[in-house]
Amino acid sequence: MRVAIIGAGVSGLSCAHELEYLGIFPDIFEERSRSGELFPHVAGLLHLMNRPVRDQIKWLKKDYHLSIEPLHAWKKITMHAPTLTRVVKSAKFGYFLERGQGEKSLETQLSSDLKTKINFNCRANYSELAKEYDYVVVANGSREIPATLGIWKNIFSAMVRGAVVLGEFDTSELVMWVNTDYALGAYAYLTPFTKTRASLVLIHANTTAKEMERHWKTFLCREKIDYHITESFLLPHIAGTAYPHQVGNILLVGISGGFMEAFLGFGTVSSIRSGILAARAIATNSPFDGLVKKLDQEMRRSVRIREALNTMRNADYDRLVSLGTLPIIKQINYNTNIPILNVAGSVLELFRKSVDLTEKSILPPSPKKK
Repeated sequence: MRVAIIGAGVSGLSCAHELEYLGIFPDIFEERSRSGELFPHVAGLLHLMNRPVRDQIKWLKKDYHLSIEPLHAWKKITMHAPTLTRVVKSAKFGYFLERGQGEKSLETQLSSDLKTKINFNCRANYSELAKEYDYVVVANGSREIPATLGIWKNIFSAMVRGAVVLGEFDTSELVMWVNTDYALGAYAYLTPFTKTRASLVLIHANTTAKEMERHWKTFLCREKIDYHITESFLLPHIAGTAYPHQVGNILLVGISGGFMEAFLGFGTVSSIRSGILAARAIATNSPFDGLVKKLDQEMRRSVRIREALNTMRNADYDRLVSLGTLPIIKQINYNTNIPILNVAGSVLELFRKSVDLTEKSILPPSPKKK
């Protein structure tokens, strides 16, 4: 069997890893000179996203044959809303993973475990490969191919402004800011590489590159952030859905397949799973859409949560952070194994409706027209 993989990112490498495990050695085509995103940053593996799974690293090793070494355990979240700050601690949040091209990055770990050679500096044509190979796996992190196939729908468009900063950091802590003044429909966050080096990222929906620089300056000034910046990046980000995930002998995984959950943008685990399930579909000649049905449902639930978050205002963020850090809510959210994301979209919609009704009830009645 001949299999081609376009893209040597997380989903493509995971697919190749599983294919090798199943006795199939693919050809991998990567247009860059190395595996991994061009900019270094730290991603979070949040156990909350995959409940009832208790530990994602152990789960990926047991069920998906991947041995991944995280940077640190994630035990603390500091949330800055517009007018209040709350801190939550738990030994069960998850892990931090390095992303990019560094020696400890997830992409480097996955590529070093492969026997298959990666063809770098090679821009592959999916339609030509589909004629030559039994299967083609699209894993290039772009919506271009699914859009060309007519199976793509945009869900969330944003600009991402980030930097590598130097300072003093708690390696178990994620710091998060929510404020529509500089992070409309999204958030900013800081995650540590080490005790002295961290990743600082700001996301803003529906904006331009020029406007994003203004939001970045507003963010740094408003939150009094004065870390020394060593590297910076600015790039567009579009989350969307693709359906079906297989067209003929072409399978779409990772971001190209719409496997980037739209809630908070935690796409690492879903990208890994989509690549591995594609390999299993190929090895067993099974319909890919059947194998990823559950994963696709998870992505659709995250879209519903995203739609609710898109309507949030600063006052809503204050209320949400305050409510979410009440003792009983904290216990359910962070110290149990209840899959609360299954109903989170409905809860957020009710939350927004209740706020709207409360605000309307306290507003003075409109004057009657004569």
